[in-house]
Amino acid sequence: MIREGRPADRPAIRGLQELLPEPAPELLDPVAGGELFVSTAAGGVVGYLLWLPGDPVYVAEAVVHPEYRREGRGRALFEALFDRFEPETAVVLRVAADNEGARALYRELGFGRVGVEPDAYDGGAGYLFRAVVDG
Repeated sequence: MIREGRPADRPAIRGLQELLPEPAPELLDPVAGGELFVSTAAGGVVGYLLWLPGDPVYVAEAVVHPEYRREGRGRALFEALFDRFEPETAVVLRVAADNEGARALYRELGFGRVGVEPDAYDGGAGYLFRAVVDG
């Protein structure tokens, strides 16, 4: 199930952030302006998508717990995000160059690589991906 995040979800999300190469826990602070969609299973949060409104919309973090991957949860999180916006809204994100699974999902969702950031992560390069919400 996908739903909007709630303040009570934040401890579970902080735990999931540990799966990211460079999490940004400060974006969970309500004053940061980030918004959340969460994926739930068995009453708990097993994935989330943290995004920042703007032009373009910026997906700051997206993660699904490894035990719940390959179930369509990442796709569902992004579809919830796309459903939030009008057609022609641009959405951007950054992904580690070596994260082939995430890159494949993003391409399936209509994202295309628009830039390379050689030092995006401590472990190496990152790619900037962009998609446009279609009608």
